[in-house]
Amino acid sequence: MLSQPSIENLLQQFVTVRLYEDRVPQGTKQVPDAEEAQDFASQKLGNYARPYYVVLKVKGKTLTKIAEYDKGLIDSPEEFADFLNKALTVK
Repeated sequence: MLSQPSIENLLQQFVTVRLYEDRVPQGTKQVPDAEEAQDFASQKLGNYARPYYVVLKVKGKTLTKIAEYDKGLIDSPEEFADFLNKALTVK
């Protein structure tokens, strides 16, 4: 779904980060490790759904969640595009 042109075009307007929580694939550099990433996701983002897509606004060391797609797998590219478009409108 993420490779569809309409979604790819929208994602280019974001800085994307992938956070591995079960295991970090060999050859991938991730700080924090998988266990710390799980703690971050549950404590800071308040969600256990996987996959979980969230748009964060970063100001200094402060993260503010401005949008989330917590339905797990993406079934509808239109719905996911709506989520991304709404996140782009937040100032």
